[in-house]
Amino acid sequence: MASMTESELGRVLLTHRGVQWIIGTKDDPYALLLRAADDDPHRLGELIRERGSLYWSSAEAWVTGRHEVAAAALDDPRLSFRHPDADVPASDGEGEQREPMPWEVPALREILPFDAIFLTAGRADCERVRELLEPLLGVKALERWRPAAEGALRRALTAAGDEFDLRADVADVFAADLVREILGVPEEDRDRFAALCRGGAGALDAMVCSPHLRTAHDLITAVEGMRSLLTDLIGQRRAKPGDDLVSALLTATHEDEVRSVCTLLALVGSELSATLFCDAVAALLDHPGTWRALCENPGLAPAVVDETLRYAPPVRLVPLYAREELELAGTVVPAGSQVVVALEAAGRDPAVHAEPAVFDPATERGGRHLAFSAGLPTSLLAPLVRLQAESGLRLLTAEAPGARRSGPVLRRLRSGVTGAVLELPLAR
Repeated sequence: MASMTESELGRVLLTHRGVQWIIGTKDDPYALLLRAADDDPHRLGELIRERGSLYWSSAEAWVTGRHEVAAAALDDPRLSFRHPDADVPASDGEGEQREPMPWEVPALREILPFDAIFLTAGRADCERVRELLEPLLGVKALERWRPAAEGALRRALTAAGDEFDLRADVADVFAADLVREILGVPEEDRDRFAALCRGGAGALDAMVCSPHLRTAHDLITAVEGMRSLLTDLIGQRRAKPGDDLVSALLTATHEDEVRSVCTLLALVGSELSATLFCDAVAALLDHPGTWRALCENPGLAPAVVDETLRYAPPVRLVPLYAREELELAGTVVPAGSQVVVALEAAGRDPAVHAEPAVFDPATERGGRHLAFSAGLPTSLLAPLVRLQAESGLRLLTAEAPGARRSGPVLRRLRSGVTGAVLELPLAR
């Protein structure tokens, strides 16, 4: 990536998008999800399940939308976010180096900075870091930050006025502000930190959907800027530790891992928190009775978040790689193959959930919750994302119980992984 010119990067991204568009003409539901055009993702999820327990997509991936198979894949230690090639020793420069042919295009993981955001970490590293984070960002530990989360949202709502865009004016603002406080980033860097978080939005989507050049450029710039900001902060905390996550992590692991994990929390954590919050509100406003019930009883917020994680999870596709040959759903998956778990489709599997297309937090759902499964980089974000979404719902219903849509919900283009809300205009 570092040696690529902007023109070369743009050519590679355009080639990927072109290929994804072409394979999307073959009525392959996963390929259509990758194309991320105007297709109905819920219908595509149904079609993925109809293809069988595990099917070979024209997008060169094994795909499942069945709950049972999805759970098995997410639990399998031989499947990881990390591609086996990532652990192949680099060439020492000796011997003849073959020039790549013009039609050979590097994978997205080779040209975008996922390593720097901890998004290509293997299961062992994720589990080790999860143990480090548990006393700092676990469910119980995060309770100390609930007042800060509510304070950040209250400030954002006050500034937003009577008519506002829930995503840009509220969700993004309060999600980034809480992560900034947890990391210990100074108040004077607040605007810079928030801008970098906005620039890094779409990192997860870019893992499977080739972004436009401007989006990729924003992502690269945001990663570099956030790492630079955190490098300065790490230096300050080395000299003078504080009561923050960076200071605590510095006592437990090396600086580069602190930087990568904190970049994950900042760029991906704030993105998923804002996305889950917006999706929960959008679903509630589609179901006025449930919205009124939450307004009358804020204690229902955890159940609403749980149902949203099933109905419209902030991570809808999970791309995994086979570290070795394995068998899944009676199918032999060769080493190096990609296995994609369609989480939203699995969450709507009628074999597990009664009336799966209905959003109803009061229904006791069968089956295991698949969102934020252990051993993957996104699992490290689960407590933070839940806290922000729950706190957001409690405060929004208290501060704006009469909230209503003042325009349509718009979603970000080429967001096959997150399905991220781009605009959600509301009036009080």
